Amino acid sequence: MIELSTRTKASYTYVKDWMMLRECVAGCLGSMQTTSHQNVKLKLRLPEGSPAKFVKISGALQITKRATGKDAEAAIGDLRFGDKRDILVQLAIAPDNSSQEQLPQDPWETIVSGLEALSGPLDQDEQRTLSVEEVPLIQADLTYGDILRDGSLMHPSRPTLLAITMLPASSRSKQSGRPMTPPIPPHPSIVQRRMELLTSDMLMRALTLVSRGQHDRAHHLLSETRSILKGLAKGGLPPIPQRTDKAPSIDNAVNGAGGTSPTAGTPERQPSPPLESPLGAAAGIDVKTMSALDTELESSLEWITHPAVFGRDSRKAVLQSIGVISSQRGYTFRTPAESLWASRVSGIKRLTRQSREWRETGEEPLPEEA
Repeated sequence: MIELSTRTKASYTYVKDWMMLRECVAGCLGSMQTTSHQNVKLKLRLPEGSPAKFVKISGALQITKRATGKDAEAAIGDLRFGDKRDILVQLAIAPDNSSQEQLPQDPWETIVSGLEALSGPLDQDEQRTLSVEEVPLIQADLTYGDILRDGSLMHPSRPTLLAITMLPASSRSKQSGRPMTPPIPPHPSIVQRRMELLTSDMLMRALTLVSRGQHDRAHHLLSETRSILKGLAKGGLPPIPQRTDKAPSIDNAVNGAGGTSPTAGTPERQPSPPLESPLGAAAGIDVKTMSALDTELESSLEWITHPAVFGRDSRKAVLQSIGVISSQRGYTFRTPAESLWASRVSGIKRLTRQSREWRETGEEPLPEEA
């Protein structure tokens, strides 16, 4: 089932107890009834003149990068009414090393510069209107199958272009002697998605360690992940855990979660002051999402040191959680993580409720095994 799901980029639902079969089938049918877009793909392109290059794209079912390095495609899968997908695109922008001395000099500008030098610096020089240049950064487009037209391939009328404003060369040269301004903190929605992907990735790494018989290392890895997520939710990063013989290195995960903020079509980024709450979440971080991620890690930690029980039941549940968190798709309300995304889709909620009513008001109740 897992291999089939991986190859087809589809979802599956693990049914531990046959008593849950009715609710699981209801969730799948409700999802199908509210499908709005099929086989959605996000096409990304670095237009001509863009100073950026792709560093990392995460959060999609599959990522494909072209050999030219200027195009990428992210497979999102089917979308239902109420769904939301967060794809993180991290770009690196090459620094502009060009200076006025390297550019060809205009004779008229040479005359003006000479006269300005004779007059000396004036206070109004700082207030003079400078030309501002907009540089195209990244272009995004969508393709999807229209279910009302037998799956015909559709796309928006025009792609979305993101451009950034470049400071004039003179302004950059004046600022070169000043201390660098601190980096703009990432938007809370980006931090939250990083938390989700970090949790999914570390759960998968823990399963790999368990398959090698390294249960203690897997337990230590998930424990450190919980502490890192709590630091991220509060708006900062805790100290990076020290490498030990029993714990794998998670430096890359920490850098990926707290490094340069990816480029995304989000509102203007502003620093978020810490906001005290029962779960210690910062402003903009969803408390329910943080609690759901923490519950998944805590549940895995509970049985990961018991190989027999973990291999029989818990491993399958962890694999289910990994798929739910990474794809942001849920079909039942069995766990907080599944409920988080299943509750967004009206069809899943409606049929799940009806399945429970059917079970309670049936002709005769289903017998439960002790």
